[in-house]
Amino acid sequence: MPDSLKDDTEKDIGRLFQEKDLLEEQIRKLDFEKIERLQKYNEELEKRAEWLDKERIKVIKERDNYRKQVKNFRGRKWFSSLRMVSILAVIDLIILPLLLWLLKIPIQWFFISIGIITFFGILIIANYMSGTSPLNSGEVRKALTSSFVVTYFAFLPLVTFGSVNLPADEPIKTIVTNFTWIVGAIVIFYFGSRALEEYVKTKNQ
Repeated sequence: MPDSLKDDTEKDIGRLFQEKDLLEEQIRKLDFEKIERLQKYNEELEKRAEWLDKERIKVIKERDNYRKQVKNFRGRKWFSSLRMVSILAVIDLIILPLLLWLLKIPIQWFFISIGIITFFGILIIANYMSGTSPLNSGEVRKALTSSFVVTYFAFLPLVTFGSVNLPADEPIKTIVTNFTWIVGAIVIFYFGSRALEEYVKTKNQ
């Protein structure tokens, strides 16, 4: 083999080795950069996971606080409602009869007054418990039914035991029977309309 050809071959081999080293160096750089990027990405993921854990703990604490507030609010709401019902009962059973007796007002006005007071009292209490600003039909039904039922249970014993003097041409039995039918119809209408509303809501869902 001529010396010139041998020298050229050695030069080519040397150049190839240099290219090989250069490629290996580039591969090492690329691997190092890739590792660095992966490490940075991993650190970002760890920071994000840590932040999400903190946010999750924060949300859990806020949820627990909200549940406590709702529970306390419901307790206070029920307590306030019971207090309003007690006030309404005192007005119907004590204050109203006392005023009628002191002012010598006929007993028939007692039934009218107790019905009106009970209607508006139950209407206010029902609206307070529902938490809605405008009155809805359900609250009016509750108030109307309650006023008739309370008036009925106040009217029945007074008439039965002779505490109320009714006109002679109106038999007690007829009055009690007619009033009973009216109260029964109102109660049936109340529960029937409520069941119908629930059925419509369920069907729409």
